[in-house]
Order: sequence, then structure tokens, then C-alpha cells
Amino acid sequence: MAEVTDSKELPLHKGDYRPAGPDDLRAPCPVLNSLANHGIIARNGRNITAAELKAALRYLGMGIDVIAILVNGAFQVHSDDPKKMARLGLRDNDQVNEDGVPVLNLDQVGRPHAVEHDVSVTRQDRALGDCMHVNPDLMERFLAAPKTEKGFSASDFGKYRKTRFDEQKRDNPALEFDRMNHFSGCAELGAVQCIFGRGFPYRVPEEYIEALFGEERLPIEEGWKPRRLPLLLPELGPVILRISYFAWPF
Repeated sequence: MAEVTDSKELPLHKGDYRPAGPDDLRAPCPVLNSLANHGIIARNGRNITAAELKAALRYLGMGIDVIAILVNGAFQVHSDDPKKMARLGLRDNDQVNEDGVPVLNLDQVGRPHAVEHDVSVTRQDRALGDCMHVNPDLMERFLAAPKTEKGFSASDFGKYRKTRFDEQKRDNPALEFDRMNHFSGCAELGAVQCIFGRGFPYRVPEEYIEALFGEERLPIEEGWKPRRLPLLLPELGPVILRISYFAWPF
């Protein structure tokens, strides 16, 4: 069934790619933005339920344990107190849709003292500029980072994260980056490695990175397909630790 669109536009179907419009909300996460740009979650980035987000992550190939950690954490109520344990929480108190179901907007992923962090591979630090949208210069440098002939390995990702940390430590006097932020950044690239990597060990092709991070588009045209076997923590964990080993800044 076609989605409802402006009468002057061709009808969009779930899975069709359309870049975000000026009134659409987006996150600092290229994967979430890609899911919205394909209509797998709400294209306008508003009022996304936990059930809808879980279904979208299952489509990518994430397993039930990974999904539970991400979604259950994100749907907690946000607190600006960085000392509180519930740092994944993104929702406002009593933020629900017309049916009383808890919902989340994509721009809330960028809230401070939650999952968004300094030392992004494609975004500026909050104190230095726009932490929500891709920075063209950082994107270009990410694509040019050292990698294998078949694409980015886990060690390639880790070494580039270390490079970015060293740069931001030098350039950002207000840098906020603790061990939780470090492992969060490594987990983000670890999920990219396992979901979008090809072969074994996984290598993420440069053209996949360009589509996903640069255009916020799932690299379907480049040959990517969702995983057949769900990505579970026993598989993801060692990849995160390998990235962390090469990225360790402390």
C-alpha cells in the first residue's frame, strides 16, 4: 500500500528512499535517519512507538537482546542529570500518542547527557558546532581513512575513532568523553560492522559507508541485504571490544 504524500508527488511505498524534508525530524544517527528516509519508521521522524522501532531494527537483522537494550533504554524518561544511571532515556515525561502509547521523536536522540556524544566520526562536537547533521569535511575524511581492499575492518574503525579522539582532545576545550561515551561510539560502529559488513571477517565497503553516512540511505542499490541470522550480543560483543582495543583513548 502506498504511503500518503503530497498530491503533487508520486506515491511513496515503504522502503522507497526519499531524503528528509525541511519539516522532518532527524537524529544524529545515520542508521535511524536511513530507516526514516526509507519509510521503515515514520518519515517525519515523529511519534515513533517502541513496537515500530523494534520492528525496524529486526528488519536490519538485529537480535532480540540487542533490540531490547536499545529500545527499552531509549524509551525511558530523559534526565539532564549526568550522574543518573538511566542515561539512555530520551523521552519527555508523559510523552504519548493519541492512543496513550509512549512515543519518541528522532531529534530527541540528540539530547545531551544521553546516547549522543562527542567524538563522532561524521558530526561535530556539541561545543564546536552542529552535532546533529553530517559534516561534509568529516564525511570526506572518514571515506578516505585507511582500510582494506574490501572495506573497513573492525580495527580500521577503531584506529579512526582514536584519530578522531586525538583531534577533538586537541581542538575542543569543552570535550565531554568518558568511558561510557567511548564504548557507546564503539558499539555504534560495531553494529554497522555486523549489520552492513560483507564476508568473514566482516568488511564494510566504502560505498556502503558513503550511502549510509553520507546520504542516510540503506545501501540496497549497492547490494546490501538484511542479515538472515539475527545479530545477538555474543556476536556483537567481541566486535565492540576489538574496535575499543584500537580506539582506546584513556
